[in-house]
Amino acid sequence: MSRASLLLIDDHTLFRTGLRLVLADSPRVATIVESGSVMDAVQAFGGQAIDVLLLDIQMPGLNGIEGVKVLRRHFPQARILIVSGTSGLEGVPAEVRRELAGFLPKSADTRQIEEALARCLDGGSYFATERSGAAAPAARYQPSPLTPRQLEVLEQLSLGRSNKVIAHHLGLSENTVRVHVAAILDHLGVVSRVEAILEAQRRGLIHAR
Repeated sequence: MSRASLLLIDDHTLFRTGLRLVLADSPRVATIVESGSVMDAVQAFGGQAIDVLLLDIQMPGLNGIEGVKVLRRHFPQARILIVSGTSGLEGVPAEVRRELAGFLPKSADTRQIEEALARCLDGGSYFATERSGAAAPAARYQPSPLTPRQLEVLEQLSLGRSNKVIAHHLGLSENTVRVHVAAILDHLGVVSRVEAILEAQRRGLIHAR
């Protein structure tokens, strides 16, 4: 039985730590790495062989739902398992569901988590239909104000990279990058890259470095 590499993406450190402890003793798991956001995960682990991504939905900047599109480009072979404490499966758009191998509420117990992981690794799927203690309705999905690609470009801007370097990293033409940068500046109501980074940090679209 082959052992898997997992990537946990959640902006709550305590939850990531708890999930790591639950999964660390699994005979199916070889390595576990973690990140606090989609873009940080791409920067740190993009291109690595990841078998299963465990992804939160509601996060600052690029949320988990729109982040699926970005993650699929950088981790094409990974099985994606949504783990959410704020939204039910009904809050995930149909086109995103097709990219998922599973869905778990954060209230899931150890048995459910291990079963979901096992099914994903065996090529199946696991979609929990009940949410423990669900007295409140599922949170409504709120799209990010920028497109996933624009958020990728914004993250690159925050690293101080030029259009040419951004184009190289994202596999785009320089002209396409310029169009995205112009759209970002327009949306944020600023006229320079520095102002865009500061405003994006203020809005929680990217983390301060």
